[in-house]
Amino acid sequence: MASDTTAAQKENDAPAAPTKKQLQSEVARRKICEAVIDCLDEHGYAETSINRVQERADVSRGALTHHFPSKEELMVATVERLLKPVPGPAGRTRTTPQSRLGGTRSAGIERDLVRLWERVVDTKEGRALFEVLVAARTDKQLHARISPKLSQYNDSFNREVLKLYRSDALDDDDVVALWTICRVFVRGLHIQERFEAKPDRTSKIMKRFAQLIAPHLSVRDGAER
Repeated sequence: MASDTTAAQKENDAPAAPTKKQLQSEVARRKICEAVIDCLDEHGYAETSINRVQERADVSRGALTHHFPSKEELMVATVERLLKPVPGPAGRTRTTPQSRLGGTRSAGIERDLVRLWERVVDTKEGRALFEVLVAARTDKQLHARISPKLSQYNDSFNREVLKLYRSDALDDDDVVALWTICRVFVRGLHIQERFEAKPDRTSKIMKRFAQLIAPHLSVRDGAER
């Protein structure tokens, strides 16, 4: 009887399945946010207007404003989606670092840093987030809206860093600080690459930066993300 009661309680506590209307609403919101990401990447923050997003998402003005009545609401919702998965620094899975990355621990760190640039930052999602972050520097209202989410994301990211990396010479605070420096650097490459005359120059800069950082860190054995 007790087990039957427990099972019934679990069934009652389970979240209700979303309705058809709720599913349709989520599909529409995701479609609109994906359009925002595309517009931010292609046109920048200033030129990402509601009209442009509406056209890109191929929805009516009423449908768009029903979900997002202002540009600020569009940006806040998009940032929340971009930050929802907390990607550890480089997409690592459980394995022996040397066997997975083909050599020394230093080589593993270099590979992870380059992947941070290639797979996280230098993507349309990474560039879109960068546009919003730059805008929030002077837009106080936008800054206030996205700051809590960014703080939560940073805390989660830093916890992941300490699960993956260590240093013989640095304490945990400095390991986190070093990764923060890396994140700031790779975001700055978005601006730098616009002024590089040679197309492959940014890639070479990133690889050299990774080589300089790698000796200061080690991948933890059995690191998982």
